[in-house]
Amino acid sequence: MSGNERASVEFNGRLIEYTVVRSARRKKTIEIMLDAEHGVLVRSPMRTTRKDIAEIVQNRAGWILNHATEDVLNPTPRRFMDGETLLYLGERLPIVASAALDGRVSVSFEDGAFHIATPPDVSGDDRTAAVKEAAERWYRREATRLLPEIVARWQSKVSRKRPTRVLIRNQRRRWGSCSSDGSIRLNWRIVMAEMALIDYVVVHELAHLAVMNHSSRYWQKVESAMPDYRIRRKRLNEMEARFWL
Repeated sequence: MSGNERASVEFNGRLIEYTVVRSARRKKTIEIMLDAEHGVLVRSPMRTTRKDIAEIVQNRAGWILNHATEDVLNPTPRRFMDGETLLYLGERLPIVASAALDGRVSVSFEDGAFHIATPPDVSGDDRTAAVKEAAERWYRREATRLLPEIVARWQSKVSRKRPTRVLIRNQRRRWGSCSSDGSIRLNWRIVMAEMALIDYVVVHELAHLAVMNHSSRYWQKVESAMPDYRIRRKRLNEMEARFWL
């Protein structure tokens, strides 16, 4: 997602570029992931310094070079063209690019593919930026359509209280939040995840309608509605670095 940090280290004459994905939920450990689409990803707590991260990557450089393919070490920047994919509900779905007949950049979803139309006179970095904005608008619309329905489906299973509002937001460091006034805010990017993970985020926030902290009572509330929440939470932590445009 936007706001991630790019950096690099050198090892035995080879430059290793990586992206730092910071998370408020990650408290201590730093994890290095090798992703076919985004390259070397470093999942880090919010307050870890760039210097400390670089030292860890430097120490793991040998492992990275031994395990990473050339596609991982030299990922192709996303251009939203034919042959690329976008995530939706946990699936990587193909992009079909075409020329826009009406002169507007548009993103739509049809027959299991993302259809991206751009005017012929928009190209290069300008096209990439315009398509990225259009893709985010599409995801926001889908989140606005899907997430309130999922909240309504889980509400009676988790809490007697109903949320006063379900809002779709561009939260940078969290998947959702619940305010004392009963408002639930959900990150639009979560619709990139598989349904089991979306359900976990929804249950997590609904449980806060009954318990506003993360005490043992709170987690008992979550577990009563979703006995396998620990598995889903772990899966979300493993996947979250991939949910960005």
